[in-house]
Amino acid sequence: MQQSSYLLVGGNFINKGAEAMLKTVRFKILERHPNAQVYCICHPEEREIATRQGFIPITDTTPPTVKKVKNLADKVINKLKTTLGGASKPYADYSPMGDIEKIQNLVAAVDVSGFAYGDKRGYIQPLETIKIIHFCKKNNAKYIFMPQAWGDFKEPKVAANCRSMIKSADAYFTRDDVSRKFVANLLQQKLEDIPLACDIAFHFPIPAISGKEILARNGIQLNPDRLTVSISPNMRIYERMKGTGANNEYVQAFCTIIKELGKRFEILLVPNEIRPGGGDNKDDQFLSKTIYQAVEDKTNCHFFEGYYSAEEIKAIIKETDLLIASRFHSLVFALSLGIPCMAISWSHKYRELFKLFNLQDFVLEDKGSNTDSILQTFEKLYEQRESIAANISETLPKLKESNKHVFNLLD
Repeated sequence: MQQSSYLLVGGNFINKGAEAMLKTVRFKILERHPNAQVYCICHPEEREIATRQGFIPITDTTPPTVKKVKNLADKVINKLKTTLGGASKPYADYSPMGDIEKIQNLVAAVDVSGFAYGDKRGYIQPLETIKIIHFCKKNNAKYIFMPQAWGDFKEPKVAANCRSMIKSADAYFTRDDVSRKFVANLLQQKLEDIPLACDIAFHFPIPAISGKEILARNGIQLNPDRLTVSISPNMRIYERMKGTGANNEYVQAFCTIIKELGKRFEILLVPNEIRPGGGDNKDDQFLSKTIYQAVEDKTNCHFFEGYYSAEEIKAIIKETDLLIASRFHSLVFALSLGIPCMAISWSHKYRELFKLFNLQDFVLEDKGSNTDSILQTFEKLYEQRESIAANISETLPKLKESNKHVFNLLD
């Protein structure tokens, strides 16, 4: 009997939330079909990581020199377009169809994108996804969009391409009420006809590994007489703020927050986006290091380097008591562990996540917040931490029960 195959689309091993969703779906597939082969599209630098963690990686095999020339040409064209008052070509993860078309006995392609389809990502991404959907159709395989954030769809080209993409798929889910409205308007359907289910990363297992041991290997010993506050910053917000390095507004804000909270708490900087290889990669670890280096008094502030899996990052968050985060899945990790948290948001998806737990008061918008409002909200979080933790623990089982039906489509 030939092995069945599944293709996971839209994940990676850089963003820990994307990795957690990949692994959650793989776990659910193997639970049902223990001998299945699970392929995933990922970046070339992630091939070894994907293989080590049980996936069959599919990557862009374009030679580096060709890729450099193409990237340079794209930059020149985009510069000309913007100079002439036009719009630059949006970024997209291109589908390596040559290798995808070699997959045998494909049962389904499962899209685990977190927030890839809407005006922010542009009109090209849905076209790349449609290529894979057409391949699935030819091979009697399903294309399934797992719950994710969508929209909005104000740009006509984005709307047209996303409409075609969703209609071509076998199943899709929105993971919040705002996304649901966007999709209902896009498809011209009744709101109640649009499938709604919360994030599948709530099913990502609680790690058996010890966060304390991981921290100890990095020379970090958290003071047991103090509560620990984790901070998960977001490189994308840093890029939108004025200044660079220690002079960046986002970095300066966290330095002020750490200065104040460090008087009473242990502070642990926890990256969510970690690119393999280290160096000067502009990821959350780079940002965490920049913040750490800019903090004047590091006595109670901690930072760790190196590549870590989603399990390891969740295990580290498990060792902390409170979380301040600008990363969506750092918050999902904390909520799935019953840890009180607050969000510094750049998208509707944060408020919608907190709405599931009736915790909207603990979401601040990145453009409208300042250090005073962040510290005031944190004080409220600290004072209510026990009741918030109890509320999260009571709500979580109901949430997980409400969305587990999405995995039935893997059969």
